Amino acid sequence: MSRFVSLYRKLVIQYKQVKYLQRSESQNTERYREQVQVLRKLLLHPSKLLTVNKQDRDADWLNKYINHLNMLVQNDALYKVAKEELTAL
Repeated sequence: MSRFVSLYRKLVIQYKQVKYLQRSESQNTERYREQVQVLRKLLLHPSKLLTVNKQDRDADWLNKYINHLNMLVQNDALYKVAKEELTAL
């Protein structure tokens, strides 16, 4: 898979995740804030978008979400399901 496809998919999934939490009835504000921080981190550090390697969780606790994004975007079926689920609400 191309790095640019991975970059695009990460941004799409993360953006949809933020929008989903924003619209959600549960109003889990802590999770929403974390996901906004992850989106900011991806936009401010393009190297996080371009890599598909596992990020060190000890260096930054937000890397657990980036690692999850990496796993989602590398698998076409998982990406498709995640994208559909996040737009369902």
